[in-house]
Amino acid sequence: MNISCIILNYNDAVTTRSLVTAIKDYQCLDTIVIVDNHSTDDSLTLLKELQSETVHLLTSPFNGGYGSGNNIGIRYAYHTLRATHVLVANPDVKVSEACIIAMSEAFEKVENLAIAAAVTKDRTGSVALSSWRLNGLLLDLLDTGLITRRLFARFLNDRPEVKGKKGLAFVDAVLGSLFLADAKALVECGLYDEKVFLYYEEKILGYKLKEKGYRTALLLDESYLHLHSVSINKSVASILKKQAILHESKLHYYKAYLKINPLEEMCVRAFLGFLMMEIWFLTKIVGLSW
Repeated sequence: MNISCIILNYNDAVTTRSLVTAIKDYQCLDTIVIVDNHSTDDSLTLLKELQSETVHLLTSPFNGGYGSGNNIGIRYAYHTLRATHVLVANPDVKVSEACIIAMSEAFEKVENLAIAAAVTKDRTGSVALSSWRLNGLLLDLLDTGLITRRLFARFLNDRPEVKGKKGLAFVDAVLGSLFLADAKALVECGLYDEKVFLYYEEKILGYKLKEKGYRTALLLDESYLHLHSVSINKSVASILKKQAILHESKLHYYKAYLKINPLEEMCVRAFLGFLMMEIWFLTKIVGLSW
């Protein structure tokens, strides 16, 4: 197994450097590929200092979003570095070598495994959302609303990471903040959908892999720390802007993959428009933040 770690940087070289420094001596990793996603600050200057025989730095000619940037690194790792597996990692994660090894061992035990991931924990050490179930249009929309997401939580996701189970659970999709993937499987399914700039990349990737007959596993006995949205908050600070990007990605998923018809699209747009008004009211009028 030849593992290459892919780290996407955008105006966050300090966080990226911290992760590279922490994992560069891990024996389970063969190479690290940093992709600078057309940063507008001095990231490149700082990241160039990290280059070595095992740490490679690539630059994107434009910022095409999360999926586009990671695709650059995955293609390079697979075609140039001959990596069999890629560890896709956000700069704002902390992961042990033992966790990565456990994920790699899952590929020896499970047939047709495309992705292995560990349980996500937040900065307090609490178990965070680690996986999703791919639902149909109605349930996916209910999972979008601030109120409906809470009212119908039991029907929207299985959440095996919070049920006290041990071992391994098969899920439809996992968080993109950290996972180990079979590079050939990713390439075979077309990698990340580059028409999505941010958000929903994981569900789309999970959908495409599932369509190809591949499996995704969540290791319930392993975990990593994700300082959630540290990188995103530096580039997209407004909750309204984030929500608008999310809605755009959702619409693409519904149209391109769930194949919704024009009437369904009209209803979806109306529902998402109402949600934007709800968020505007809660943030601008009530003063809530999250």
